[in-house]
Amino acid sequence: MKIVLVVARIFLGLFLLANGLNFWFHWLPITPPDSETATRLMDGLVFSGLFGVVKYVEVITGLMLLANRFVPLALALMLPLSAVIAFVDFILIGTREASTFALLLIAPQALLMLANLRSYLPLLAMRGPEGVPSAAEIREAITG
Repeated sequence: MKIVLVVARIFLGLFLLANGLNFWFHWLPITPPDSETATRLMDGLVFSGLFGVVKYVEVITGLMLLANRFVPLALALMLPLSAVIAFVDFILIGTREASTFALLLIAPQALLMLANLRSYLPLLAMRGPEGVPSAAEIREAITG
């Protein structure tokens, strides 16, 4: 299972890095969606500058995954973006190519998030901790 997780992490890291950098370098073909709603959404994201932010997040999280540093954080940062990308690809566009793209993003991310579930469990606490944590508590939380 450990090898599967390493392969999924490296694949997702390369996938995000390639798609993020493609925004600036255009080495992968980008076909405009057939859906008018998806086209309007993409135009709005590009016009507002938010699409550039999405691409920066993809590049940064891809590098984090490839370096095997802050993996749970990288996966959490990508989660809202992945949800929107999956919605656009599965629902708004709905082609086989778009659905495959979404699946290549969602499947390894879901697998890696399940493997890192212990990192996310404290987020489900009903109440936050009282007071400011000490340096020792922070160090313990980071190193495990």
